[in-house]
Amino acid sequence: MTVADNRLISLDSLRGLAVLGILVVNIMAFAWPMTVAMDATAGPFAIDGMLSGNDRLFYWVEQTFFVDRFRNLFTLLFGVSLFLVGGERTDKDRGRLLRRRLGWLAVFGLVHGLLIWFGDILLFYAFCGLFAMLARSLSGRILIIIGGGITAALGFCQLGFGLLLPMLPPEFSASMSGEQTADVFGSVTDIIAAYQSGLVGALIENLKAWLIVQLSSLMIMPFSSIPIMLLGMGLFKVGFFHGRVRAWIYWALIAVTAVALAARGWAVHVESLVPPVEMPSRGLDEATAGLSVLITIGYAALVIMVPVMFRWLAPVGQMAFTTYLCQSLIMAFAFYAPFGPKLFGTVPPGQMWTWIIGCWIAQIVFAHVWMRFFRWGPLEWVWRCLTYGRKLEIRKSLP
Repeated sequence: MTVADNRLISLDSLRGLAVLGILVVNIMAFAWPMTVAMDATAGPFAIDGMLSGNDRLFYWVEQTFFVDRFRNLFTLLFGVSLFLVGGERTDKDRGRLLRRRLGWLAVFGLVHGLLIWFGDILLFYAFCGLFAMLARSLSGRILIIIGGGITAALGFCQLGFGLLLPMLPPEFSASMSGEQTADVFGSVTDIIAAYQSGLVGALIENLKAWLIVQLSSLMIMPFSSIPIMLLGMGLFKVGFFHGRVRAWIYWALIAVTAVALAARGWAVHVESLVPPVEMPSRGLDEATAGLSVLITIGYAALVIMVPVMFRWLAPVGQMAFTTYLCQSLIMAFAFYAPFGPKLFGTVPPGQMWTWIIGCWIAQIVFAHVWMRFFRWGPLEWVWRCLTYGRKLEIRKSLP
């Protein structure tokens, strides 16, 4: 039996948590132009650049508990998968298998990004994976030193920048509030009209946003994402995801995460009560964003230490690829597909929970039913068949 055959329930639970949690962040980019997704105060639901009521509550929950947390968790786990599939670099057969797997992931990403949703991350992961896979034979300790060191350095830079921000000229602070986002993505009103005009208009706007997002991601994000992949690979090798690290380390990570979330929650709250340039938290909201990867690892520690609370997420994690792509299909149907209700640009943030929770329930139930009878999710099976170059048996053997 290979390492890849020996499933870890903790990894499946973490994948399930990641794929469900990421929808909370992504949904605004399904429902609104990217300008609004990046800066909620640019939406027509904001009054004088301020959110109120349920809209502000959604923003607070998203910014405190979700933004970057679950994307980082995905990235850590993607690093783990590079080792599970590719093994050591001396294993040439598994190395070829991993390259084919990444190649087909890029194809899925292109189709997903061009035809369904511009915010696709699969193409980006396939690109970064080609570099991260080269380090998979390093020891767990070295991977943690390299990946964790670079990640910590970038986090400290962001933390320092956040604390320095209140000391900079007001003009600079105003430019950081997102006011120039519209110059890149275009008028919110025009984009909403284009999405609601029909299939051609929606595809054109999706293509424009896809080009901007993908090009900017490929130029900037690999420098932070590849180290996180290496960190995930290293944590797996030292037994972190197996629960083999000393218990006090897990509990210390959980405690630090709780403190960081408290600080983040307070900062986001006080900042949401006033215009962005006033900065009542004195930059703490920006500074705490630099702790994102640490908080993500704290989330993982909680899942590992209290597995019974999260084991129900394992079937979702076993078909995370299917779940991720189906989220896009569901949201595309709801918000801008020509045969759907075309709600794009009409649902304010405070009403997003109905869609999020509804999608969660449907996907959790589907995953539990499907995985009772099949080895892999439907799209996982297609991906495996393409990778191996042959049809694989998907049904579980009857007892």
